[in-house]
Amino acid sequence: MIFAILADVHGNFEALEAVSEDVRQFAVDRVVCLGDNVGYGPEPDEVVTFIRRHGYDSVLGNHEFALCDPRARRWLNFQAAENNQITKGLLSKENLEFSCKLPLTLEFEGGYFVHAFPRESVFRYLSKQNDARIVQLFRAYSSSVFFVGHTHALQLVFEEDAAIVRRELKKETLVLEPHKKYIVNCGSVGQPRDGDRSAKYVLWDTVAASIEVRFVAYDAQKTMEKIRKCGFPQAYALRLG
Repeated sequence: MIFAILADVHGNFEALEAVSEDVRQFAVDRVVCLGDNVGYGPEPDEVVTFIRRHGYDSVLGNHEFALCDPRARRWLNFQAAENNQITKGLLSKENLEFSCKLPLTLEFEGGYFVHAFPRESVFRYLSKQNDARIVQLFRAYSSSVFFVGHTHALQLVFEEDAAIVRRELKKETLVLEPHKKYIVNCGSVGQPRDGDRSAKYVLWDTVAASIEVRFVAYDAQKTMEKIRKCGFPQAYALRLG
């Protein structure tokens, strides 16, 4: 099977449309979103409607969690918490219910999908986990590949020669070695924070045992203007440019 894995769309409908158009050129069997479909961006309702209409799978992100449970909003900074409340008001009743009922994790074909860090965290950053915790994860689960988002950056983590290796992912295709376990941080569709404004996503071919990192150009300026018109913090627009 071929999976397209999208993380952190964050209400950026232009980026989601561009990525979905890019996905169409491949024989993709399933699209999985890693949460934070909403937040920061100007069109959360359009994004969630698109995900539902196209039958994409999704897990719960911290921004969805904060929509459903005000206690979770305390984990966001002041601007993000305020934006979360506004985002909630922009969602239809059906899309809000859909977002609140998303599962914490999904498992397909030996792959484990979660927003932040396995097992079920929507807040824990991969970048803040020490080597011992990574090893513990690899030993505890039968899954061979763990797909995460949350940091908005592309990263590959694996174990080699009794050491944990961490490296940045670029626009590349990787062949995964048998009997090894990997964590793939899939970057961000709607708000990358790696200095490149392209929308990022990952293709996972379970037969070829490969990961392809895709960079997709889109009209970020259009989204930036929508953010400003919404009255959202200027920083949310500047992050895209």
